[in-house]
Amino acid sequence: MSVKYAFSFICAATFVANVAGTANALVPDLAAFRTIVRVSDPQISPDGSRVAFIKTIRDYVRDKNVSQVMVIRTAGGYPDALTDGREAVSSVRWSPDGRQLAFLSRGAHDKADQIFVMTATGRGAHAITKVATSVEQFAWRPDGLAFAYVVQDEPDPRAQAIHNDLFDVHNDGYLTSAQPLPSHLWLVPATGGRPRRLTSGPWSVLETDGPITEGPSDPSWSADGRLIAFPRQANADDSDSDKSTVAIVDVRTGTVRQPTTRTQYEYLPSFAPRGNRLSYVHPRGPGAISANLVFLTEHGDEMGYALTGDLDRDVESTAWLSDARGLVVEARDGVSVGLWLQPIGGEPARRLDLEGLVPGEFSIARSGAIAFVASSLVEPAELYVLQNPFAAPRALTGYNTHFLKFDQAASQEIVWTAPDGEKSDGLLTYPNGYVAGRKYPLVLRIHGGPESSSTASYSNSDDLIRVLSAAHGYAVFEPNYRGSDNLGDAHEHAIFRDPGAGPALDVMSGIAALEKLGIVDRDRICVTGHSYGGYMTAWLIGHDTRWKCAVIGDGAVDWTATYNLSNAGNLAWARDSLGGSPWDPASASIYREGSPISYVSNMKTPSLIITGTADAVVPAVESYELYHALADNNVVVRFVAIPTALHFPRDPVRIEGYYRVTMEWIDKYLR
Repeated sequence: MSVKYAFSFICAATFVANVAGTANALVPDLAAFRTIVRVSDPQISPDGSRVAFIKTIRDYVRDKNVSQVMVIRTAGGYPDALTDGREAVSSVRWSPDGRQLAFLSRGAHDKADQIFVMTATGRGAHAITKVATSVEQFAWRPDGLAFAYVVQDEPDPRAQAIHNDLFDVHNDGYLTSAQPLPSHLWLVPATGGRPRRLTSGPWSVLETDGPITEGPSDPSWSADGRLIAFPRQANADDSDSDKSTVAIVDVRTGTVRQPTTRTQYEYLPSFAPRGNRLSYVHPRGPGAISANLVFLTEHGDEMGYALTGDLDRDVESTAWLSDARGLVVEARDGVSVGLWLQPIGGEPARRLDLEGLVPGEFSIARSGAIAFVASSLVEPAELYVLQNPFAAPRALTGYNTHFLKFDQAASQEIVWTAPDGEKSDGLLTYPNGYVAGRKYPLVLRIHGGPESSSTASYSNSDDLIRVLSAAHGYAVFEPNYRGSDNLGDAHEHAIFRDPGAGPALDVMSGIAALEKLGIVDRDRICVTGHSYGGYMTAWLIGHDTRWKCAVIGDGAVDWTATYNLSNAGNLAWARDSLGGSPWDPASASIYREGSPISYVSNMKTPSLIITGTADAVVPAVESYELYHALADNNVVVRFVAIPTALHFPRDPVRIEGYYRVTMEWIDKYLR
């Protein structure tokens, strides 16, 4: 069955990277990716003179990611390594006076992450905590004399020893093998010593990804050190991360209260560095499947308005300015990511000029300087600084500048309108050595989320598939279909109760727009994607037979299985995006009709299925279900399992294996 899609083509935007390239030029390959240095967690010192960050390289001999705490001066120079290479280093944080650095790591004989403290020059690193279960998040007290930290409660070893460990299952992932235990706040002196438990109870500090956020946040101290704000989950069940609200604990008494009246979907609480204002994010509505806005409370009382109400973008992260008169907020915008300065008091947000860079993590100094990690279409991420919010960005590191020697494929943003009027955008990348007037095979790479978007960056798995595919001689199309978070609330919310048909209409009308440009060989198109991108890939091969091949990575194909078995908030996402549970008559049909597995009899495309054996975000059983259905129907199919991998592999060798089998499958059918 082949379905025809009409379209209205609006425009092909200016080239994002206008690099010509020749057929014999040097192009990146898998071996080149081994040399990528990852820069993360940029933390600018209080006075703005230095930036601490994490440098990570992949050790393919030992199959480990090796990390170090680094520091570099914002005035320039070479970065200094403050720690030796460790397998796990994260969450580097300056002390309030800028004289010390704290970070999470494991000692030589430790199985759990501890808080370590060292001087700002890297001397005297020593563990402050001695916990049996890893420290998850932490924060310096404003006076620098103590830490607040989050750690999971310990199981009863006596009950485990005699196997008296049966447990009730609630909203937990299908791989949960023990009683879920809550996480709570503790205090410990910054010099070490006896810790003090601050909170307790069956509820938990949020410890996993929510349905609409990337994960938990550090505890946030009030400026006077009397209060700590944190996201509180109603229980410890991993699929109940939607039941998250802002909570404030009185450090002296341990009394916990909620400054708002909601029951779910509140995340990222952060006290202003002055006064008693507290920011947090919550979806705009009418439901959870909509853009996040920044809300404020003051003196523990709801102020009743959304600070970013006029900024029609989905806020991903925030940071207060030191004068507490505004915040810098981050959100996806078109095929990029923007940073906006959002004043307090009703003034409109002002986007910062990052000169085409696509930012990721960032932090702000008391001086107003901003340190951030960013990439571009031609170079993996590096560390940058803005001396003030309106200064020009300046690179501080150059770990990956050797990638500039490669011929870089040209990319451009395209914008189109689907037949029902929905406007979308996406990134078109031409093959290396592109010759005008020639038609090329197309790799359709569909992003996951779906509340995410494809950007003109060089920092994640989709980006590297783009680079490899262009280097192999293919055009690449990355559509930001409805449900993506880069074009405003209406575009994001348009996926409500329409998980497949509407997004597919956007994707197919985007392909039609490309065909109008005359560069696509429509008989050689491979559709690929990971997570929700895997879902969309499976949906498309069940509704159209034009595809030469397909790659489905950790793809959701059965909404009922996702609802019943997944963790990390996917149960809540399925329920709230489809309008109810599989057992609700008002939504049951969507679970069936919106699942690609319902259309398996229409699937004829040679398909590669990839899944991590430990994936509980999109349960691996769904990949098994699709594999057997295709095999039983005599469809060409290969199923590759990645041992120990969660929703994406983490160790270097298996990550490379993911890319290798993906490109081998594409090459088999497109070359």
